[in-house]
Amino acid sequence: MSKLILKFQGVFIKEYNLDKPSLTIGRKEDNDIMIDHMAVSGHHARVDKKEDSFTITDLNSTNGTFVNGKKITEAALRPNDWITIGKHILYFK
Repeated sequence: MSKLILKFQGVFIKEYNLDKPSLTIGRKEDNDIMIDHMAVSGHHARVDKKEDSFTITDLNSTNGTFVNGKKITEAALRPNDWITIGKHILYFK
């Protein structure tokens, strides 16, 4: 099963299984992945499962969403990609 591993400054925080069709990432508590940091928008990004592949979409966040260091509006995810949201990194496995 695919998953996202959340880290802050290299320190493991939490692992999330991608077992739903869609997961939201953001600072507000109603997100599937909540990141409590001021650099993270309330509803920052969304990961969608489409058959056996995953995409990430920036939800018009203030500071942007980055995949492997490149700012994206939407991107396909591949194993070992890293997503930067604020000062946190999510590793796609």
